[in-house]
Amino acid sequence: MRTLKLITRFYAGIFLANFLVTLSCIGIIGFYGPYAHKLMGVLFWFKVVTIGMIFSTAIYYQKKEMYYYQNLGVPKLMLGIATSVFDFLIWLVLIVIAYK
Repeated sequence: MRTLKLITRFYAGIFLANFLVTLSCIGIIGFYGPYAHKLMGVLFWFKVVTIGMIFSTAIYYQKKEMYYYQNLGVPKLMLGIATSVFDFLIWLVLIVIAYK
């Protein structure tokens, strides 16, 4: 349970950036309407790349906070995988809702 709280604390710092990328993808789908299915591959890779960029930027600018998480037993890899999977699932759910 403590690990989940720590991951949530880390994700709270990068949530806004990730959510803005998700909203931009939804906006593109809304703009293109019935032709949005042609852009799904591009939007998928856009989201994957931006998740990586946002995570690496967060790691770079929060170097001292990473020691806090590592000392409590949560390595960078666990933070990266957990936040990326959670954010991608949010993106996937919102894309499915927006596409319908």
